[in-house]
Amino acid sequence: MSARDVVPLPALRPATPDDAPAIVALRDGLARWLTDTGVNQWQEGEITVEHVAAGARLGEWHVAEVEDEIVACVRLAWSDPDFWGDDDAPAGYVHGLMVRRDHAGHGWGRGLIEWAAQATAAAGHDRLRLDTAAHNTTMVDYYRSRGFTVLREADLPPQFGRDMRIVLFERRLD
Repeated sequence: MSARDVVPLPALRPATPDDAPAIVALRDGLARWLTDTGVNQWQEGEITVEHVAAGARLGEWHVAEVEDEIVACVRLAWSDPDFWGDDDAPAGYVHGLMVRRDHAGHGWGRGLIEWAAQATAAAGHDRLRLDTAAHNTTMVDYYRSRGFTVLREADLPPQFGRDMRIVLFERRLD
């Protein structure tokens, strides 16, 4: 990516439950794209509108829009026992980091991560955590390049209904 490709990330706003269908549609579209590229990480339909709406009511989802369409989003939670188990330390936990494919390559993923890091620090936490599929070496390398350290691998939580290893990452914010 060259400097001329960098386009500022649109301002994020808290998502509302009314945004849930658009967030799910974005994720399902990215799930199809991942599958088409040979990465079996996300499954179409595995995240429901009800699940996203519940997270929006908790203030966890944040969205960026272009021309009144959600083009990027991130979910930032303050605990994540499903993925982190007993090591559910005080931190910011990132899920649902998504950029619509027609806006890829502008550095928005990096922008979403930095937004989450700033929000986490502002909430008084000193670490940001996230995960990705262990076989998705592109994302494993990307998160390492963004300053995250691999803490360990684990099994995908059982509610997703399939066997997959995930990599759990952490980035200190001090």
